[in-house]
Amino acid sequence: MNSYIKLLMNQNFGGFKKLIELGVINKEIACNAVIESKDGYYIYYFARDIEDVNIDILCDAICKSQDATYIYEFAENIEGVNIPKLEDALIKTMNANHIFLFAKNIEGANVEKLQDAIIQTKNASCIYQFAKGVESANIPKLEYGIIQTRHAYWLYRFAKDIEGANISKLEDAVIRTRNAEYICEFAIFVKGANIPKLEDALIQTGNAEQIYWFARQVKGSNIKKLEDAIIQIGNTEYIRNFARDIEGANIENLEDAIILIGKKEWIYNFARDVNGANIEKLQDAIIQIGDYEDIYLFAMRIKGANLEKAKQVLERKKVNMEAEKVNKKYINLINLLQQKNYEAIVIDSKKFKHLFTDDTNFKIGR
Repeated sequence: MNSYIKLLMNQNFGGFKKLIELGVINKEIACNAVIESKDGYYIYYFARDIEDVNIDILCDAICKSQDATYIYEFAENIEGVNIPKLEDALIKTMNANHIFLFAKNIEGANVEKLQDAIIQTKNASCIYQFAKGVESANIPKLEYGIIQTRHAYWLYRFAKDIEGANISKLEDAVIRTRNAEYICEFAIFVKGANIPKLEDALIQTGNAEQIYWFARQVKGSNIKKLEDAIIQIGNTEYIRNFARDIEGANIENLEDAIILIGKKEWIYNFARDVNGANIEKLQDAIIQIGDYEDIYLFAMRIKGANLEKAKQVLERKKVNMEAEKVNKKYINLINLLQQKNYEAIVIDSKKFKHLFTDDTNFKIGR
């Protein structure tokens, strides 16, 4: 290839074409240079824009370029091209998107051959697009192909959107993926879905969030079974959400579960957010595991909390806290005596004198 032609093609392809039109560059030499470049972009635009060129030679060249984009563009926009040859070249690229576009848009395309090719790519999105967008597509064959991809989202979309899809087969395929989100979506949005089967599969995933959404959005779901699953998983947020949002939920069972888990912030949240919660039982749980501040905040912020009970508990805790503080001072003093560290005793003498005044009166473990 002439070095100046190569340089001009790379730097200013528009100028290169203009010089051909003006006769400055010989068309045949230019054509050979474009073919030698093996660049799909140059070959396609040369064929499209330069008059009276050998389309067959350029068609061969574009096929050898293995550039799926311009093989497709060549078939779509260049008149008189060899469609089967371009089709075979495109299939070799394994470019799923352009295989789909070729089948959809190119007159004379061999849909069956392109369909087999797109299945071979294992591109779930494009298999779905082929089934949805190409007339005369073989739905059962494409369905088999998309099932092999094990792509939960596109299995769900195929079942939802493609007329004639086998819902049972696609449902089984989605279940095998163990993808909780699309098992749930399948049950919500796919007409004819087997709700009990999907429900059992979802429970097996152990995904508390999707179990909650299944109970909330799927008509005919087994609330008791889903509730038991949520409790078994032990996710405090979705135990609270289930009790708060799901009609028919057993508040007492969910409440007992949240108490048993023993996370004080979620006991508080349950009491705050769930209508029908047993505030007395939840307050007792907070008293059992919470600190001074937890008990105080529960009593002050939770409607129906027993303020007198909280006051009594807090007073006992205060006495015990003070007793513990005094005990620590005494233990420290004994240690210093055993160590004969009299200097330290003298330094803290005011603190230790308080232990032996007549009005010192503490109680332990009241």
